Amino acid sequence: MDGKLIGVTAVAIVFLIAAASLGYMYSSVTSSYNSLKSKYNILNQNLTQTKNEINSLSGELSSLNSSYNNLHNEFLSLNSSYTSLNSAYKQIISQYNNQQPNVVLSLAMSHWNDIAIENASLVIQQYAPNAVLHWIGGPLSGTYNGTNEINEVWNKFFNTYETVYWYTIIPPSVTQVNPTMFNVTGFAQFFVAPASDPINLFVLNVTEILTYQYSNGQYMLVNEIWKVKPLSLSSVVAGYPSQEYIQSQLVLSLAMSHWNDIAIENASLVIQQYAPNAVLHWIGGPLTGNYTGIQQINATWSKFNSLYEYVVWYSLVPPTVVVHGTSAMVYAPLQFVVFPFPTSSNPTPHELVLNVTEELYYSYNSSITNWQLSNEYWIVHPIPISDVAPGYTGSVYNATS
Repeated sequence: MDGKLIGVTAVAIVFLIAAASLGYMYSSVTSSYNSLKSKYNILNQNLTQTKNEINSLSGELSSLNSSYNNLHNEFLSLNSSYTSLNSAYKQIISQYNNQQPNVVLSLAMSHWNDIAIENASLVIQQYAPNAVLHWIGGPLSGTYNGTNEINEVWNKFFNTYETVYWYTIIPPSVTQVNPTMFNVTGFAQFFVAPASDPINLFVLNVTEILTYQYSNGQYMLVNEIWKVKPLSLSSVVAGYPSQEYIQSQLVLSLAMSHWNDIAIENASLVIQQYAPNAVLHWIGGPLTGNYTGIQQINATWSKFNSLYEYVVWYSLVPPTVVVHGTSAMVYAPLQFVVFPFPTSSNPTPHELVLNVTEELYYSYNSSITNWQLSNEYWIVHPIPISDVAPGYTGSVYNATS
């Protein structure tokens, strides 16, 4: 084999080997490339999916962020409303707490007023079923338990006094015992007129402690201390005259009016003072007798007026007045200077004096709130005017002169 052939053959072999090597390398690279490409495609696919997921999550995040912002704004609004409501609540609670003393004070005032108007049903409405009333002083002293006993004692009080007025000496005070209990302390004076002696007003000086407990939506009176001391009006109002003095002057004024009405010979005025069943005891003179009732008494005074044309009078000494409760008596020695009407037997009558001893008995009538004349003793003795005024000659009354 020549050298060229060998060389060519060697070269060919080298090329074959190189080609084989290159082919192998190419095949290996191609396989790696395909593998990488496959991985790239997978990664690219995953990246696309991830991008989609990111885009989706980003959208959701934006939506959630928007919702969060909305919720946050709502929270801020609600928080502001809560702050306002809490402030209003605190203000209402403060006002509520401040109003409680006024509530129980108004109840106490109503309680005293219901006593004054003597309305037992209104008085008892404020008491709790198990309330206790401690009455200190006077004939009703005692401790009364429950509404039945309390109602009974107030009815006794109302039967004792027919007229009641009241006021508080100083403003009542309110003290809180606990969140649901208050004490009201008051110093009150009740002007009363006894049913048995209605003209003799006096004062009940009362110290009151009322305990109110909140229960079932309202305050109820659970304990009461009523401490009472009777006083005369003159003890309460400095310089005020006693009731006995006032009534004695009233009775005296009625007696004076009675004698004056007799003198002016006004029968309608005279008869107004008498009680329907009054008795007039006439002792002395032509009208002697006992006259009962308005009709008989009126007829007697009409006869008296027909006897005398002119009448004047005076009291020899100040009348005596005695008052005992609802009864009163007036005693007076009187003299009436009278001019008789002319008669056939005495055509020119002279003036004379009726020496009269008067005893007037009055009874107080509470239905008309005034005194009425129930009994009268008219003891009369005619005497010449010269017996009263020595040396004086009685004149003749001339109605036309």
